[in-house]
Amino acid sequence: MSPVRPLTPDCHCCAGIDAATPRRLDNPPGLSAIAYRIGRHGDFLESIRARLSSADYPALAALTSREESDLTLALGDALASSLEVLGFYTERIANEHYLRTATERLSVLEMARLIGYQPAPGVAAGTHLAFTLQATPGAPVESITIPAGTRVQSVPGQDEEAQTFETVAAVPARADWNAIAVQTVTPWRPQFGDTALWLDGVVTRLQPGDALLIVGADRLSDPGSERWDVRVLAGVEPDNANGRTRVRWDHPLGSVFPAMSPASADVRVYAFRQHTALFGHNAPDPNLMSLRGSNIRQRIDTDITPWQWKNFAIDPDAIDLDTDNPEITAGSWIALVSNEPGLGSAALPGYTELYRASKVMHRSRNAFGISAKVTRITPDTTENLTASRYPLRRTLVLAHSERLATVDTPLAHPVHGDALTLGRRVEGLQPGQPLALSGQRQRIALTAQATGLSLVLDEGGSTALDAGDELFLLAPAARLIGTTPVALAAETFAALIGLAHVTLRLNLLDRDGRRGTLVAKGSDIRLAANAKDDASVTEIAYIDTAHDPISHDRDHSHLKLQAPLQHVYARATLRLNANVAPATHGETVEALLGSGDASTPDQRFVLNQAPLTFVGANTPSGRASTLEVRIDDVLWTEVPTLYRAAPDARRYETSQDDAGHTSVRFGDGREGTRLPSGESNVRVRYRKGLGAAGNLDAGKLTTLLSRPLGVSEATNPAPATGGEDAEPRDRARDNAPLTVLTLERAVSIEDYADFARTFAGIDKAHALWIPTGPARGVFLTIAGGDGAVVPESSDTFHHLSDALTRYGDPLVPLRLVNYADARFRCRLAVKVGDAFEPDTVLDAMAARLRAHFGFARRDFGQTVTVDEVAAEAQAVKGVVAVHVTRLHRLGQAPAVVPRLFASLPVASLTGLPPAAELLTLADDSLELEVLP
Repeated sequence: MSPVRPLTPDCHCCAGIDAATPRRLDNPPGLSAIAYRIGRHGDFLESIRARLSSADYPALAALTSREESDLTLALGDALASSLEVLGFYTERIANEHYLRTATERLSVLEMARLIGYQPAPGVAAGTHLAFTLQATPGAPVESITIPAGTRVQSVPGQDEEAQTFETVAAVPARADWNAIAVQTVTPWRPQFGDTALWLDGVVTRLQPGDALLIVGADRLSDPGSERWDVRVLAGVEPDNANGRTRVRWDHPLGSVFPAMSPASADVRVYAFRQHTALFGHNAPDPNLMSLRGSNIRQRIDTDITPWQWKNFAIDPDAIDLDTDNPEITAGSWIALVSNEPGLGSAALPGYTELYRASKVMHRSRNAFGISAKVTRITPDTTENLTASRYPLRRTLVLAHSERLATVDTPLAHPVHGDALTLGRRVEGLQPGQPLALSGQRQRIALTAQATGLSLVLDEGGSTALDAGDELFLLAPAARLIGTTPVALAAETFAALIGLAHVTLRLNLLDRDGRRGTLVAKGSDIRLAANAKDDASVTEIAYIDTAHDPISHDRDHSHLKLQAPLQHVYARATLRLNANVAPATHGETVEALLGSGDASTPDQRFVLNQAPLTFVGANTPSGRASTLEVRIDDVLWTEVPTLYRAAPDARRYETSQDDAGHTSVRFGDGREGTRLPSGESNVRVRYRKGLGAAGNLDAGKLTTLLSRPLGVSEATNPAPATGGEDAEPRDRARDNAPLTVLTLERAVSIEDYADFARTFAGIDKAHALWIPTGPARGVFLTIAGGDGAVVPESSDTFHHLSDALTRYGDPLVPLRLVNYADARFRCRLAVKVGDAFEPDTVLDAMAARLRAHFGFARRDFGQTVTVDEVAAEAQAVKGVVAVHVTRLHRLGQAPAVVPRLFASLPVASLTGLPPAAELLTLADDSLELEVLP
């Protein structure tokens, strides 16, 4: 007899006798969806069949059929199907009851309302509008007022809609504020060490080697004065575009020994048109002559050896020039140059003395064995007119002085920093007034001696530069002292150009629009003239409000700005427009909503136009409504809710549906007073229009819809920023709990970050407490919607700063900075399944990677790893295998870096920390290749 074999767990002989439902549910925290279904169709059907075989139900013992066509089993299958549907919807309902797992917008909004949170309705973009006024030549300068509500519309591009902006404040405007030039020239006065000056006109008949005299009233009044200079030109450079000529010389003005200083009063410039000699310079050598039978002995001094002509020396009272030049007249200047080696300069050796002709005679002279026509000059002084100083044979005479007209010296250095000197005196400007600046970036050219230079690109890599290449200056230059950069003022930078011992660091833009850094010697670069087709850049700057920011002299106005300029401008191209007004997206609507009825509680009206405009403000939410409601011409007040409002309070509350339509609800007599009865006595004034569509580029707003008297043009010099659509579901999910944490106050360091995240126009924020040092206080890094930069001049930036000061601790220093936008490159080799189309799979992979590593899904300081990239790519349907062949940050050499770090600010006792980094996939930097 064989032994009985024991039953094993895998023999399946007991299958179908145990219930498979309810399933055990396990939901750890942090899930994006919870499991709430106790079973699926198959599980329910198995449980029903197990009950049919259970000994607990003896009445079913006779039911032995297990055929699916059996009526009882068919009823069980139908019941399992019903339970499947019921379980599905039960799970969906359960998910919709939790903020993290809800997928329906209505669910998120209703749960947010339980804690008093209202989804943000969006906010209007803001910018500044610069107006151009019609100017009438000769007409007196009069100021007009550009009223609030002046409308300007954008010119839409393809697939765009026109957007309307309105000014929100009345501003004064003048025609002479249209295009104010900065100072481009400075009055010319010779200074010790000068080596150049500018002359009027381009036809000066000057060339290198000509001599120039710079003299003034000092020498005219005092013949013994040494305040004058004679220089030999090394270069003549006509400027045809501006009708002037630059002349330069090598030997600087002034002299230490002998002590000479440039002219100081009534300075005039003369060109010596004639180089000549003294009479007798070409006299024959008397030692070569025979004295026999000749009366020449009477003219030669034979008592000295070698022989010399009698009186062969300059006459201090009558200087005879070896020329007969009728252009030399009384009052003209001559200069005598001794031509002695070891004295003077290389271009004008020897001792030089200046004389003014008191009397001029044109005559013939016979002496020293020669005869010629001479010009006899009686000088205004006999200083140094000795034979030893000026021998007849050696002396050079510079004569025939012709006066040349000078012009003011052009300022060549660029414009940047926080101070501006205007090209003229401008009246009426006020502290805090916005200015629209427009001009071309300063060009930099490489000199002929510049070799081996390269531009280190911000995006990674470098590009070689050749002599003659021209680039644009993006930021103020810095001088490298060792490895430490020292920022340079514009004048200092211009003075260092050309010096070989100076090392400069420049942030430049090349002709292909790539940004980078160049380290070069001062002698490797020069300032270059701009081309007419160079692109202009614009910005808004504000006159400072402290320390007397506006001052005047006789010819110029000087302005101190609140912050340094964003660009480096070529001086000659920069223009300022002071006819600037703040403006926001939206246009004004006035309407009659209806009639009040005192017998009806909770009267409700819907605004005809949508969406209602909300503008940026320093409120806890960062926005304020533009709605004004007047009942019988009396202004009522909006409140968040009518709950517990006084029975006689003139209050109303508003709400918005998903379509953006706004409803206005009034009280019932117990909470808020009822509307008084009247015919069409409910009147509203509001603005319509908001959202991200208002975030327009600079120069897009150009169409005047309302034209104040005298205004001819308008534009927005700076982009419109801060526009935000109504809060989407996912952001409401994240922001709703934050309002409970902060309760509209910023106390802890986390509160500052949470407060900023829920503020209109701010998407992400990171806060750091710095207890001591120069950066003491709250250091807050912010990012705008979709990663946009929040300009320091924007309303959003100022409103957030004001709100945190108002609702936080006003005694705690606060510093706001924009985040550091870090990018990385990625390359993957992909094996695609044989049944799938490779292009479709690669497109899906690219979309998944860009979404996962895009701004919306990343946070400050979040790292990127090879494993994360591979996992996201592998999750795409149709992918068999993935190999990451390149992963590195922009600016790094191509490689596979296992983990890319994004830095967060760290408190420092010595300086400001860098802003928080947010690491995302760079645009057009994803490379996908298919493996065979």
